[in-house]
Amino acid sequence: MKPRGKRVARYDDALMDDGYFSYAFQGTDPGIRDNQALREAWQDQSPFLYFYALAVGVYDILFPCYVNTWDSGTLTCGVSVGSPNELSVPCDTRSAKAIDRRYTTVEAKARLHQAEFRELVLGAYDRRCAISGLPLLPLLEAAHIIPDRDERGRPDVRNGICLSTLHHAAYDRDLLGIDPDGVVHIAEVVLGQHDGPTLEKALKGFHGAKIRLPRHGDDWPDRDFLAERFEGFVRRL
Repeated sequence: MKPRGKRVARYDDALMDDGYFSYAFQGTDPGIRDNQALREAWQDQSPFLYFYALAVGVYDILFPCYVNTWDSGTLTCGVSVGSPNELSVPCDTRSAKAIDRRYTTVEAKARLHQAEFRELVLGAYDRRCAISGLPLLPLLEAAHIIPDRDERGRPDVRNGICLSTLHHAAYDRDLLGIDPDGVVHIAEVVLGQHDGPTLEKALKGFHGAKIRLPRHGDDWPDRDFLAERFEGFVRRL
């Protein structure tokens, strides 16, 4: 999908019904050079590099990958991710190779979902912590509101908040809560401690402050998710 203005693009889920990646042909003619190259890769099972788009100008490289279906009707091919061991120690049987590739493809997709989630969330918040405004990319993380272990904890920008590593850890451990209005609440166990400027300024100092919201309203955190998460925080006080 194309980005709107300077926004991060949302890329469609590239998983097929059978769990593999779906890769679109170039154009609508299956006979052109690029599409025939895919057909040849399918026929001889040649490994190739797959540049998976996480956001505009940001890619994750998957290798080795293989074309496991080539369909001129739908103008797509199925792509599986292999194990690096295949390049040096080939599998003995086709079935063993298929099982291995299915497993590594699922692993790759899970990793890409998290990487895509991080790019979407950090991009929405202009790569600044929503609480402190910290702009240091290595110290920023995409925090889930509804945890990813929950079936609703999808890697969607509205289920995420850009937080520093400190605030993310505090949020996950219910030392910090964010209510549906975006107000930050610090747990009593933290407020009752007095131990230097880091605690006072980096945590306690934000009690009652409001988070910095993304510029675009459709990127704002889901109020229902915030409310549910905040209820859990309050119960643990």
